[in-house]
Amino acid sequence: MPECDQCGREEILPFTCAYCGGNYCAEHRLPENHNCAYRPKTPPPYLTAQPSENPTFAEKPTMKRKQFSLKKLLALTAIAIIAVAIIWSAYPALIQLTQSPSASPSPSTTSPVPSTTPPHTTSPDTTPSEFSHEELIDYALSLINSDRQSMGLQNVTLSSIDSGQLHAENMLKNKVLSHWDTNGYKPYMRYTLASGKGAVYENVAWLYNSGGLDPVEAIEKLEHDMMYDDASSNWGHRDNILNAFHNKVSIGIAYDSNNVYFVQDFEDDYITWTTLSLSTQVVMQGTILTKEDSISQIAIYFDNPTPLTTQQLDNSPYDNGYDAGTYVGLVVSGGWEATEGITITATTWSQSGSNFDIAFDLSPAFTKYGKGVYTLYLWTDSDNCLTSFSIWN
Repeated sequence: MPECDQCGREEILPFTCAYCGGNYCAEHRLPENHNCAYRPKTPPPYLTAQPSENPTFAEKPTMKRKQFSLKKLLALTAIAIIAVAIIWSAYPALIQLTQSPSASPSPSTTSPVPSTTPPHTTSPDTTPSEFSHEELIDYALSLINSDRQSMGLQNVTLSSIDSGQLHAENMLKNKVLSHWDTNGYKPYMRYTLASGKGAVYENVAWLYNSGGLDPVEAIEKLEHDMMYDDASSNWGHRDNILNAFHNKVSIGIAYDSNNVYFVQDFEDDYITWTTLSLSTQVVMQGTILTKEDSISQIAIYFDNPTPLTTQQLDNSPYDNGYDAGTYVGLVVSGGWEATEGITITATTWSQSGSNFDIAFDLSPAFTKYGKGVYTLYLWTDSDNCLTSFSIWN
């Protein structure tokens, strides 16, 4: 069994240093952790203090207190004064409303640009590997968590949602690298179809070699490049791997003798659901697992996907990053309205501790935009996005 060249620990799947070629355990995988004599003289960009640029991130939609006419305002004020005078002595209270700051409803990630365009085939030849598919997935997970640990982050666990694997197989079948698939679906749509109930953020990568590939070495190189050599993507892949809020990942690996496709669908899965009904009448009931987090708003986005050919998937905009779709508006509690787009006031909006109960009618959005896919992003007041549900209308 191979041993770590630094500490001598036996490893079934050792990490190979891209600079010196040595074999190392997870603890000594990074060049700086085994004093690699051939590592770059300057620190890799992910270790420097410079901020990561990602100009394609969308902003969290904003909302404001609903405005009333002067006549209505005076009437409501008179009623409020009378009510307060009656109950003040018995039930003093302090009422406070706050607004949520801006953030991103969905990432726009980019994909490594292949050096050679693969041939389009519909029946790829598979290549046997000495490791099972499960072992390859576990190896990929260990690489991801090693990179997260190097930056002091908690490990992610392997998701039970198979959206990553399904997309990897679809890309191998069609020999394309894209966040879209041949149905025209984006990552969050595939995640919903695979029964995902959190929020998803995707990395995709591909390696091609006409002389043949070892899937283990290919996976290691692709993970390494997303961490160390991602400047062409504004370090979007690295930022996704190192997002501290991610707690799960759906991994997809598909390969033949010349190609390896690697998908990472990172998840923010922090809700235990009691009821989740996604149709015209939406009902959301559950418990938030993050501490002291309150739901502030639900953003609505729209897509009108159409089937795509492999030629289309090879070209702009499908060979680049994806966005959240077209912004529609917000679902909010009473007394608030969206600063842009439509406002849907929830018929039920309550939260007691971590337990919440929200219900609303999506028909105003359906009426405005028609047939298509509507995606709901549930935001908390601490700028955490907890869902990316897609609803087909």
